[in-house]
Amino acid sequence: MTTIESTGDDRRRTSIELVRRFIDAINDSWNVVAMRELISEDFLFVIPFAPDWFPVRYEGRDKALAFMDSVRELMEPENLHDVHLDTLAGNPDEVIARYRSDTRMKSTKLPYRNDYIGRFTVRGNRLTLFAEYLDPTRFVIALGGRVDPPATWLVAEASS
Repeated sequence: MTTIESTGDDRRRTSIELVRRFIDAINDSWNVVAMRELISEDFLFVIPFAPDWFPVRYEGRDKALAFMDSVRELMEPENLHDVHLDTLAGNPDEVIARYRSDTRMKSTKLPYRNDYIGRFTVRGNRLTLFAEYLDPTRFVIALGGRVDPPATWLVAEASS
């Protein structure tokens, strides 16, 4: 059994609590006032698996918060749930989050449900990075788009 020094445990708890507060702010209709208190001035928000036509990188607190504020116009409150948070074993300032959403797009009235992995970096009791990995297909369909398989796609039948 490995023993973690109390300072590591304290940093781990602090990092997890900071991310939990950030996710709570998202669930509070993207409360950018609360978020501002939690993120650093050099904060970076990235969505690596977003569709090609969707902006994926927001550098700096003001740009990231402006984008997050605009999300309220895109969808109903996000309703992130089934949230699981943990830190990397070797670095209590790196938090990995797993969560799900259940909301509706305002323009299409279609449901939007997705599964996510988030990576957060903490420095000086502030978030400096939020990278959100999601299924872009679900996002496109909720916006009213389509993702069709190529005509040559063959699905192998399950063997008995």
